[in-house]
Amino acid sequence: MKLKWYGHSCFGLTFANGTAVVTDPFDETVGYPLCAARADIALLSHDHFDHNHVQSLAGNPQVIRTPGVHEAGGLRITGTPTFHDPEGGKLRGPNVIFSIEGDGLRIVHMGDIGHIPTDGQYAAIEGADVMLIPIGGTYTVTTPQAVEIIRRAKPRMAVAMHFSNDLCKMPIADASEFIRLTGAVEMPGEIEIAPGADLPAAIVMRYEA
Repeated sequence: MKLKWYGHSCFGLTFANGTAVVTDPFDETVGYPLCAARADIALLSHDHFDHNHVQSLAGNPQVIRTPGVHEAGGLRITGTPTFHDPEGGKLRGPNVIFSIEGDGLRIVHMGDIGHIPTDGQYAAIEGADVMLIPIGGTYTVTTPQAVEIIRRAKPRMAVAMHFSNDLCKMPIADASEFIRLTGAVEMPGEIEIAPGADLPAAIVMRYEA
């Protein structure tokens, strides 16, 4: 599987059978160039401007935005309901964690989770090969909370997302504390992941247009 970071919480996952998945595409206000990647499937964790801009994508993707089990493109995609804030969605509404299974891998995209998961929610995310997790705080869990989630869920590799940098000027944290707390290494904006391959415990991907 190839994993490409388009900025913010938007990733492209391309599987051996050719199926292309894009997560949480954003609009032009976020700061990164719009994601114009071809997508067969678009996963939307919630319906906010920085996560639902499907119209920028190439192709005619099947849009999945709900909890439950979805079979699409030869993949098994499971949505787990969570919240965008620590008050049961009262502040910012619902959030869906997506677990994508394909090529012998399980990739978990945490969306804009805004709270520590419950035991039942942990059961849905534990032991993933790759966890894509927000670290910026303000609208999501903070960096220390993200680290707590990673330590309990024990993914083979955690990938930081939803943080500020030279392109994204949202009032959220940058990746420096995440790097300090996890020893995360910087990696290119596109990587290939194989089942059983050695993976760093935590990474921050470089944005590459």
